[in-house]
Amino acid sequence: MKKLFMICLAAAFLLVGCTRTPAQNSDKKASSDSVTISSTQANTDSSSNPQTSTTISQSSTETVSTSTSAAPESQQDFVSSSEFGGYATFYFDGMNVPESININTNTNQITFNSGSDQEAVYNLTMQNISAKTIRIFSANTTDIRKVKVSTALSIGSQISGAINANNQSGDLYLFHNLHGGLSLATPNYAGNVPADQTDVMIEVLQ
Repeated sequence: MKKLFMICLAAAFLLVGCTRTPAQNSDKKASSDSVTISSTQANTDSSSNPQTSTTISQSSTETVSTSTSAAPESQQDFVSSSEFGGYATFYFDGMNVPESININTNTNQITFNSGSDQEAVYNLTMQNISAKTIRIFSANTTDIRKVKVSTALSIGSQISGAINANNQSGDLYLFHNLHGGLSLATPNYAGNVPADQTDVMIEVLQ
């Protein structure tokens, strides 16, 4: 009888062990799967972040580069001879200055007119230059202001007329004025200014 009881008890333990083993294996497998999923998500997140940072960095660099390259263009004020048909006259108002200056890019000549018997004609070269800032006595008001110029008129040898070395005292500049028209900046032929204004040119209008 004891022997039969012991056999039944042993059989019961074996049945319990077989029943619990699949459950435990299932728990272990679920735990392992969970770890694998977490690891995959972590890798996905870490790989996406550098791409986002790189994209932002590249975008910022392109924006700065574009605005930097645009700055020099905005400083230029080129004047083309086609704007005035290759022929334009600018009139002075004041003492000890020419009555007018005529620019003719069709013949590459410039004429200083200081009266009927005081006309002088010179060779002319018109060219675009790097933008430079000059000071001028504003037309009509004589207030001093700064302007940027990019088109220079260089006076060459004299062709005809009265001799006046003052006419060849420096380059002239064409620029667009505050009213959208053209202005001519010339040396201050009249002089008679303080030492700190000897660089100031005269603005002459058409």
